[in-house]
Amino acid sequence: MDERNVPIITREELRQQFIELGWWISIPLTTVPAHWLNQGENRLDANYYAQEGQSVFRIVADSGFPLKQLGEIAKAIWYPSRFKRTRTDSTKGIPFIGATEIIQYRPETKYYISPNSNTEIENLIAKENSIFVTRSGSVGRISFFSKRLQGKALSEHVIRVEVDEESGYVYAFLSSSIGQGLILRSVFGSSVSEIEPHHLASVPVPLPSKDVQLEIHNQIMRAYALRDEANDLLDEADSLLHEKLGLPIFDESLVPYLPAPTAPRLPTNRPEIPHPKAFSIWASELSDRFDASFHVPVARTVVKLLHEGNFAPVQLESIASHIFIPPRFKRIYVPKEYGVPFLQGSHLPQMRPYDLKYVSLKVNAKHIDKCLIRIGYVLATRSGTIGRIGLVSSYMDKWAASEHLLRIVPDNSRGHPGYIAAFLMTPYGQHQLTAKIYGGVVDELTESDTGEVWIPNAPMEIQQEIGEKVVQAFEKKDEANVIEEAAIRKVEKLLENG
Repeated sequence: MDERNVPIITREELRQQFIELGWWISIPLTTVPAHWLNQGENRLDANYYAQEGQSVFRIVADSGFPLKQLGEIAKAIWYPSRFKRTRTDSTKGIPFIGATEIIQYRPETKYYISPNSNTEIENLIAKENSIFVTRSGSVGRISFFSKRLQGKALSEHVIRVEVDEESGYVYAFLSSSIGQGLILRSVFGSSVSEIEPHHLASVPVPLPSKDVQLEIHNQIMRAYALRDEANDLLDEADSLLHEKLGLPIFDESLVPYLPAPTAPRLPTNRPEIPHPKAFSIWASELSDRFDASFHVPVARTVVKLLHEGNFAPVQLESIASHIFIPPRFKRIYVPKEYGVPFLQGSHLPQMRPYDLKYVSLKVNAKHIDKCLIRIGYVLATRSGTIGRIGLVSSYMDKWAASEHLLRIVPDNSRGHPGYIAAFLMTPYGQHQLTAKIYGGVVDELTESDTGEVWIPNAPMEIQQEIGEKVVQAFEKKDEANVIEEAAIRKVEKLLENG
């Protein structure tokens, strides 16, 4: 071989190639003065002194902007005390939101608590202009007060940061990679990660001009306004779906459980024991399934009500061109500029995808194409938490997605993607999906079982009327993400460029 014809590659070019292939491993090393160990909280954990934490401090210090600690900017940084909560039903109680749910697009109410539980119950209610920070488990997740949280009680695992002016700017800074680095630096705990209000209070916040702060604040407010609009559209689509299809709002009281037997008379000082829900089933209806959850009459009641609606139901596979799960393969994660976003099941309910990874297009190229999602796909989580629904917008077109997300590709001549997504998000869709779960340790759902879900075969004009609201909602949701990301990136660039 003629050595003169061998291409010359520089070390930097080789490094870039290794990064693209996911082969480059950087071992973080740093040194700190010994006297630092005796300062502040006398921390001995290496993460507290890691280079990343020190680098974000330097970025903030060298930015050239005036600095104030978050505790000086905020009116209060706190979380409520823990106390016993009395649960009740939706007609009498206050909806309760857990720490995980504060970053959800449509926060799910975990349960309802009695307003008479404790004199401190008011401290749990979300307050306007507050920034919310998760303080245990997944530490440092940031959310902002929105119409969706109004009147709801939040867990004591959420720290409240009350800011009067330009709260959107403070939110953007804390959400940035720099703000997150400063927050996560102070995490403590061996089994469960924790953070306390005094850690947040000591975070230095750079303060650019009022005009810049106001501009970023307005971008964040716009993003949250779009999310509220998107949620309103989904609520409208849900109401329209029930109205047009002639379906009652589903409630478990509609399920024909066996009546409770006559209970013996108990002393008045003994609490009443609730009767367990029971049902019977014909042996011919077992369908080779012996797990009781498959036969709970909730799903049968749902199907019965669908047949009594305005339009005869058909199985989902008859209005979809394809329902599939992509193959599983080893994924190589790379920096953002070398790959495509990789959507996972946990991202579907979130306002914006947290901890989003990027997967290499070069490695396993023959598999990656099967993982790409296209605009109009309906996504459903098929393992772990079953039945979370998403719709691929123009923003997410050609992203990659996990094999734990089942793809429903509508036949556009027979099924509108927004209509299918709207139906599957209702109890009529959810109860059918969850009834088909199998698996002893991890819940699973198959393509064929999903295809057997019954859905009203409404005329296309009705499907479009409902479905277009859903499409608009997901487009607005992703538009909000673009605006928020732009605001956060602007904060980062301001600080990095000084």
